[in-house]
Amino acid sequence: MALEINNIYGVTCIKGKVSSTHVQEVKGYFKALLTIQDNVIINLCEIKKGSKKLVRVLENLQAEISEEKSLKFFSYPEPAVKELYAQLNSEANYYQAAA
Repeated sequence: MALEINNIYGVTCIKGKVSSTHVQEVKGYFKALLTIQDNVIINLCEIKKGSKKLVRVLENLQAEISEEKSLKFFSYPEPAVKELYAQLNSEANYYQAAA
């Protein structure tokens, strides 16, 4: 599957499998985008493979940009986060029952 980048209501959505060559192309794309936009939001939820590589590159890019620019990205939570969320919202949790 080819890597697809779409802008949906101001959020850049990336879909597909990320290869090593894609990582550098995506970094260049967002570097260029940050020259014309101050705020960039990226949705990584539809990435099927290679998201860890891409996240490292985006974290490095975040560190490189100036303070007046903003680069934010998100994805689905990891399984441990889902489990913790389920525990917090469980009916058996007496803190939840008190609220």
